[in-house]
Amino acid sequence: MEDLRNHNILVVGSSNTDMVIKTNHLPRQGETVLGGTFFMNPGGKGANQAVAVARLGGQVSFICKTGSDIFGHQSQQLFEEEGIDTSYIFSDPKNPSGVALITVDAHAENCIVVASGANANLLPSDLAKSEEAIEKADLILMQLEIPMDTVEFVAKMASKKNKRVILNPAPAQTLSAALLRHLYMITPNETEAEMISGVKITDEVSAKKAA
Repeated sequence: MEDLRNHNILVVGSSNTDMVIKTNHLPRQGETVLGGTFFMNPGGKGANQAVAVARLGGQVSFICKTGSDIFGHQSQQLFEEEGIDTSYIFSDPKNPSGVALITVDAHAENCIVVASGANANLLPSDLAKSEEAIEKADLILMQLEIPMDTVEFVAKMASKKNKRVILNPAPAQTLSAALLRHLYMITPNETEAEMISGVKITDEVSAKKAA
């Protein structure tokens, strides 16, 4: 495995606070279920990538946007404790931090509602202010919990600077040919590969065709 300690890695993406309730069964429409267990976790696909790389020894910078609220402040503190460079985290005075409400039953089935909040307001104009972070990066990681215009802006800028961009195309959505041209690597699961390629994956042959 490549030694991440020798690389500057930039993550551009989402930061959420996950509010989780564990219960015996998921509520049906109109039903109230009592007796659940509640806990909160830091989350968001971008934040998860940044923390994972930091724990593997990488030098990580994280570009995201949080609300000017307690969730945003807590997230930034957690990132700093993980050794992540938070110089490029933007605070949104108008929108709240991203929040995911998650219910998990005894069989590990779940239902999730995400309020994107400030994540949906991470704009190309913000990234234009962060060009230095892209310039310094050896590798750039992204996902799709921020606006597609922002993802495409970063990919295009990085490509001009000969930077490698790895995209986790989740949540699943179609991708433009222009975006794909600027990517070094893409890491779709089965559902995402079907949506991007238009090929229904049923076996190894169809998986290769989709690839």
